[in-house]
Amino acid sequence: MPLARSAALAAASGLLLTASAAPASAAPGPEPEWRLCSEVARGWDESDDRTLCATVPVPLDHGDPDGRTIDIAVTRVPATGENAYPILFNPGGPGHQGVTMPGHILDSEAADLALGHDLVGFDPRGVGYSNAVECDMGGADPDPGLSDEESARRVAEEQSRINRECHAHDPELVASLTAENVARDMDLIREALGAETIGYYGVSWGTLLGAAYRSMYDDRVEAMLLDSVMSPEASVTVLDEGQAMAAQAAFHRFTDWVAEHDGHYGLGTEADRIRDEVYGLREELTEEPRTGPDGTVADGGTVTALLATPEREWPANARSLTTLLDGGVPEWGVRNGPVPGAGWDAEPSGFDAFAQVSLLCNDSDSPRDFDQVWQNRLERAERYPVMGTLGFYEHSCVGWPEEGVKPDLRRGDSPLQLVGHVDEMVTPHVWALDMGRAVGGEVMSVEDDGHGTLSDLDCAAAAVDFFTTGQATTQTCPGPPAPTPWD
Repeated sequence: MPLARSAALAAASGLLLTASAAPASAAPGPEPEWRLCSEVARGWDESDDRTLCATVPVPLDHGDPDGRTIDIAVTRVPATGENAYPILFNPGGPGHQGVTMPGHILDSEAADLALGHDLVGFDPRGVGYSNAVECDMGGADPDPGLSDEESARRVAEEQSRINRECHAHDPELVASLTAENVARDMDLIREALGAETIGYYGVSWGTLLGAAYRSMYDDRVEAMLLDSVMSPEASVTVLDEGQAMAAQAAFHRFTDWVAEHDGHYGLGTEADRIRDEVYGLREELTEEPRTGPDGTVADGGTVTALLATPEREWPANARSLTTLLDGGVPEWGVRNGPVPGAGWDAEPSGFDAFAQVSLLCNDSDSPRDFDQVWQNRLERAERYPVMGTLGFYEHSCVGWPEEGVKPDLRRGDSPLQLVGHVDEMVTPHVWALDMGRAVGGEVMSVEDDGHGTLSDLDCAAAAVDFFTTGQATTQTCPGPPAPTPWD
């Protein structure tokens, strides 16, 4: 689940259906017509001669199987040996396209999954090739000089305006973007594959999707692995709280590391003193931003962006922090992605920001009122002064036109492997423990701060073993060593 632009990327609300009982689905349609993705999907790697593409029609409203339908884009890489059962994948976001994930798995340390399983990816409804809602998420920045509260209010109001306009493009589809409805689509993909049971491998928001599917269709799950686990609360308020807590801990680890390398950075050997200097620098640049020779502006937000990042970025951040403390300005920049389309003829963006807002907020009972969101932000900043003020997600649901209802998660009996990353900031390790208490399963801990990195590590072999044996593990997986300074 990515941390979207600091002022406004988050969630939205509005469930058409609850999942206490799975509603009737349309009768299974004809077997999908599989063709090479390189022949049918715009932008696909022309050299890929293994990945097959098809579409699976699903009801827009699963409670009305004879009503409007939409097409879900599905990809499949056939097993090199006998297919024990297919494994479906979702990379998270929400809003990330899943059609390319089988190919990514083939290039990972978990590639042996393809020996005995068809690898199946799909774009969730409203994402990428699966009826993405075309929407320009770019908005006007608030005027400089406003107070923090007024600036945040303007950002929330602008996000709310964008959300309403995007929602109006297809209100029925947008309101249907929930984890439970995507889970229902997954079950129709299972039927289309001709499989009685499936495996599932989900990352980030894909773990919430997996938990929803298992809660609804436990007897159809052979084995499920969830890496970088979301909170079972499915609340953007909890999301902001957990990320701020984890970011505060990461800041302490970062400044401890800087203090250990005083010989390189010259900021002293006392981490507490370094932290005080950093807080003072942020206040100074908030009051009086600094402009570099190339026009780059450094303000309080510049400092905040350096304080809680993955370990691999520590050497560069420490150098930038040193530059700022010495009165200089490091280079600074931002990236924006393209606007998505829909259908196999779409230009795939890889990520759809409006789908992220919709899927998060539709499942969240967070407040829709700015004043309450701002109060939550102030209280969070007291607890976590590094990142508590940013509020990446909760403010994006301000004014969302749907009521949020979280998925009905339940304990199940099918094999479930949860994977938590000890120092991660996007989906904190504690959420894997919380999910285990809510739905069951065993937690494997990875000693890194990565997000969904299991398939990149040697211990991905544990994932392959799990899908072979159905036996979950509580082992600890070693991560990479701490970084070393560089110039």
